[in-house]
Amino acid sequence: MKNRLGWTKVLFTSAFLASTVQADEIVDITPFYRAVDSVALGNIINDLYNDLTLPDTIKLGGESFAITWESSDTLFLTHDGHINGRFVGENKEVTLTATVQDYLSDKKQVVKNKVSIHGFEPYSNYLFAYFPANDNENIYYALSNDGYNFTPMNNGKRVVAADSVSIKKGLRDPHVLRAPDGWFYMVNTDMKSAEGWASNRGMVLMKSRDLINWKHSTVHFPDKYKGKNFANVTRVWAPETIWDANYVNKDGSKGRPLVYYSLLTNDGTIPYDKVFFNYANEDFTDLEGDPIHFFDRGKSTIDMDIVYNPIDKLYHAFYKNEGDGGICKVQARTLTSENGTKGPTWYNRSGALQQTTEAVEGAGVFKLINQNSWVLMYDCYVNGHYQFTSSSDLNTFKFVQNTKTSGAFTPRHGTILPITAQETAALMKVFPTPDFEPKVIEIPDSIGVCDGKKVVGPCSPTKIIPYVKVGDDGWKETTDLNVAKGATVQLGPHPWDGKIWSWEGPDGFKSTTRENTLKNLDGTKSGYYTVTYTNETGCKSVAKIKIVVDDPDHPYEEQPPVSIGNRGTRESRKDLRLNRNPIYFDLLGNRLSGKPRNGMFVVK
Repeated sequence: MKNRLGWTKVLFTSAFLASTVQADEIVDITPFYRAVDSVALGNIINDLYNDLTLPDTIKLGGESFAITWESSDTLFLTHDGHINGRFVGENKEVTLTATVQDYLSDKKQVVKNKVSIHGFEPYSNYLFAYFPANDNENIYYALSNDGYNFTPMNNGKRVVAADSVSIKKGLRDPHVLRAPDGWFYMVNTDMKSAEGWASNRGMVLMKSRDLINWKHSTVHFPDKYKGKNFANVTRVWAPETIWDANYVNKDGSKGRPLVYYSLLTNDGTIPYDKVFFNYANEDFTDLEGDPIHFFDRGKSTIDMDIVYNPIDKLYHAFYKNEGDGGICKVQARTLTSENGTKGPTWYNRSGALQQTTEAVEGAGVFKLINQNSWVLMYDCYVNGHYQFTSSSDLNTFKFVQNTKTSGAFTPRHGTILPITAQETAALMKVFPTPDFEPKVIEIPDSIGVCDGKKVVGPCSPTKIIPYVKVGDDGWKETTDLNVAKGATVQLGPHPWDGKIWSWEGPDGFKSTTRENTLKNLDGTKSGYYTVTYTNETGCKSVAKIKIVVDDPDHPYEEQPPVSIGNRGTRESRKDLRLNRNPIYFDLLGNRLSGKPRNGMFVVK
């Protein structure tokens, strides 16, 4: 009788037992099923960014099991786990089938994995929307190429004037959402801090197609909720929006911005800051219905920021422990419950996530472009700077850097979102930013069409500009250089702010730094210096710089490049074949993963 959990019980007749085995012999079959279980690829395939490493053999319990893989669509994912193509701006699901086989027992089992290949994100830069100070509660913009270092826009001047859109003539805590319906939604705290921290009575709602021209409206709680406890608010703090894809509109379409914020009243009904939510109305000019309780920790809870992670399929909500200090997180499987009439079940509260002992608030979370890397930033409001941390799973964060805040760039509680190269250019035209040189990440070339939509290559490589410098001469762009014996050559390709560099060259030269200095060159150093650059999205680009040293004692001779198909003479390849490990085949000619016990052919 076979037990999937690990054992087969074999019963034999007494006559047979005399010459073979004892009764009730237990045969361990768990290695095979452990091998089957091991081909589960984990949560990473829920939103796959990079190639998979797929084993063709698993060794367990002293046995080897062969695994073959098959992709349902090799336009997107090859049989060996290589991402071949992507949609732009949306994921593509592919079935990757693993077949596990034990040749010795003829056991075979198929495991199907649903792989969602992350769509190529057509963004190049990052926009930071913020307010700069308690005595300057207006909206400002800044731009970045990497999501960490920012240059203020509009020559350091405001881009939205608070006195033109808000009741209190003050705008704080701007949050900007890029929604699937093509709109940008911004919400702000309608408050002037000079009137006191209990002077806030509502929020400002704004929407735009281009981040430049904004339509605006105000939600004043004392008027909107007259006769209800919500009219007695003293705080409507730090509103944010998140897109609820499950909300059903009157026309049957799905999707609506959900607005959440902290509330405090002076009538005792909301005795400390708690997070509430409403859905915005259809044109984003008002909130629908009464505020619905969303979350609180039993004490004052403010500055909540929610993101959805497709990999673990969870909503992660970051918030400030007002009064106690620190930023914590809870998570939920759904955004709301009971058809949007109640908050979800939040669970798994974290400890403090900030990587500093400074007082912090205004947590903001965003994902880096085309990377499975999240950034948690927060306002170190006592010391006047921002701090940036990073995480791959939204659970564990490590310090990256503090911002340099001075002059025109002194950000307070704000939002960072990725934008396209076209959006960056349009913003810079209206809001001049002369000190910023925007990076342009090109969309990869098309490799086909699927379901009427363009399929592009897996990533967009960064062009390497091969700068070199000889002696005291200036830098020049070239891939072909002739120098005198004894010369000093510097190699300094761009991009200068690159991520990963790798060099190989003559006479065993290797390096992992961008800039390299070659001193007192002679002919032994002549040849091709190959540099590989891996950008932040994991895409590689290669350049070769040829350096020939004029050295009569070691004249340079051009050598044909070595490739996989040209590894020497037929005789040398024969020698390699004779020295390799044995390869085993069964009687039907099938290649085996390891040495058979008996009855097999062996080919060397």
